[in-house]
Amino acid sequence: MVQVPDDIAKRLKTCTSFPSPPPVAMKVIELAQNPEIDLATVADTISADPAIAAKVMRIANSALYARRRQSSNLRQALIVLGLNATLTLALSFTLVATLRKAPPSGFDFDAYWRRAILAGTWGKLLASEFGRRDAEEVFLAALLQDIGMLAIDKIAPEVYEGISPFQLEHARVAQHEKTHLETDHRMIGAWLLNDWNMPAHLVQAVTHSHDATAGGVDAEHKGFIRAVSMAGELSDIWLTNKSEMGIRRAGLEVHRHLGILPNRLAEMFEIVGDQVPEAEGIFEMELFEGDHLQEITDSAREILMIRNLHTLSENQDLRVEKEELEQEVSRDGLTGVYNRRAFDDAVGREFETALRHEWPLSVVFVDLDKFKEINDTHGHQAGDAMLREVSDLLTANVRDSDIVARYGGDEFVMLLPGLDAESAARVASRLVEEARTREVDDGHGEKIGITLSLGIATLDSENTFSEAKDLAAAADEALYHSKRNGRNQLTCYTAIKAA
Repeated sequence: MVQVPDDIAKRLKTCTSFPSPPPVAMKVIELAQNPEIDLATVADTISADPAIAAKVMRIANSALYARRRQSSNLRQALIVLGLNATLTLALSFTLVATLRKAPPSGFDFDAYWRRAILAGTWGKLLASEFGRRDAEEVFLAALLQDIGMLAIDKIAPEVYEGISPFQLEHARVAQHEKTHLETDHRMIGAWLLNDWNMPAHLVQAVTHSHDATAGGVDAEHKGFIRAVSMAGELSDIWLTNKSEMGIRRAGLEVHRHLGILPNRLAEMFEIVGDQVPEAEGIFEMELFEGDHLQEITDSAREILMIRNLHTLSENQDLRVEKEELEQEVSRDGLTGVYNRRAFDDAVGREFETALRHEWPLSVVFVDLDKFKEINDTHGHQAGDAMLREVSDLLTANVRDSDIVARYGGDEFVMLLPGLDAESAARVASRLVEEARTREVDDGHGEKIGITLSLGIATLDSENTFSEAKDLAAAADEALYHSKRNGRNQLTCYTAIKAA
């Protein structure tokens, strides 16, 4: 339970000028807390609000989510982002749009949103640096960590009279608030989020957003809170403390709490500088001048790159371990891609979803040309090396959410939800061409080249199938057409039908 003084709680409950989350935001909050939520339900909710759907599409195609291919429909965007990330981002869009409708009373509204956008961008980048699966939730928590200031501006605007809160260190602002209200924006913000039934870990992150040590927080959530807190600290480099001393201190704090070395932090300043304009566009704000962002980026890079990295790297106790990849029973032991059972489960689910929402679904079968001959001539060690090389090639050319599976022996299969026949053919063509450039060592100094045969089938408005197994069988038939006609090529099932 988040505690604020009784008179503050009363003023918050009766304040009519401070906006409440709209119904769509409340629906998103409800869905986000349902562990059994499925893609179709998320799609229905997002599609109901065209403005949110457009933002989801835009952010999936933005520099924040750099991918080899652009998402051309909402289905593809949802796959790129994932269910939880989509809901979290949709919630951020609705809350920001709602909060921006309330005109400010006592402080610089643009400065508030500058820090919020910077903090959200930093938060996502810091979380992504460690491969966290909740990077979007860190983004939202960092974005909302100062929401209590908007509330204070409504219930007690006199608190900010005569000061410029975004030109002061955050700790000094919090102390000023406590002098007037016996609490600060951190606790007021947490109270608001709790009152809105936001997830407990977001409330906790705002509560502890001034404490990069995450003192008193259970181990499971320490990394989350440290990322949110440091996102705010790094944002202040642009806003209040752009001096050499401030940048050096930030570098030490980030290394101490997150284990990121100064040279990597310097690179991250540059990434944030590139991503902030994207975030401004998505939230429809114009807050920064490009020259100002570049000036800070250049200064941070120069200052941080000259730190004594060797000394810092010796302190192993301050390093934060990245999450380890889980070993699942659905993986092929040799190549690390999914196995046939996982593919069969996935294609059934995706087939039903594609039919329901009238989205395309493509299946690509991949076969290594003359694999038995290579095994017999060069040995199984060379054959295993070739299988691993091809699995690496396939996974490098698809989205994280696509399925690449070893179907059996020398045959692989790819499941590409949301991709139409033309897009799937482009992927397959790229695989055929790139395979020709690869080779493996047979262990005796001889290089073995690689060629692939591929078959593609797509479920769409013009090509229908009764069951998922029929779609897979069509792709398999197209594959054997490629093999019978000389190998080292791709065939689309639609071309066989038309012949």
